[in-house]
Amino acid sequence: MNKLLIAAMMMAALTACSQEAKQETKEAAQAIASDVKNNTASAVDAAASSVQEAASKVADTAEKAASEVKEAVAPEAKPAEKTEAPAAKVDGKAVYEATCKACHSGTIPGTPGVGKKDEWEPRIKQGQETLHKHAIEGFKGMPAKGGNEGLSDDEVKAAVDFMANESGAKF
Repeated sequence: MNKLLIAAMMMAALTACSQEAKQETKEAAQAIASDVKNNTASAVDAAASSVQEAASKVADTAEKAASEVKEAVAPEAKPAEKTEAPAAKVDGKAVYEATCKACHSGTIPGTPGVGKKDEWEPRIKQGQETLHKHAIEGFKGMPAKGGNEGLSDDEVKAAVDFMANESGAKF
């Protein structure tokens, strides 16, 4: 009978130790989970602050670029009547440098930068005619003729062809 009592006492002691170990393990796991949660929240807060700061800088850059474009185009100037020259004789690069570069140099998010094939690829797939139409009439955030109403349609087309060709098109 003594052996049976000793065996029962040993089982009870093992069970108690096991319960105690489980509780300690559970508490340790909860402490670790709490630390991870706090560290993650801090990292997310820091990332959110960085994103907000970057977005603010982008907005400032976009505002500056927009004001430079507005300054480059005289507000009271009316488009002059122009005789359309053949697009082949218009220097698309010169038009790009004078009018388009302010927005299409790759610094404004959502605006395809010249030479950035991945940004131009979906636009090029729409075709030359669609690109010309969007540039001449305006599209989404881009004003008609890039904000320079003094440009002829052929000058706009030449600039579009230059930008697209520099970015992978073969117009």
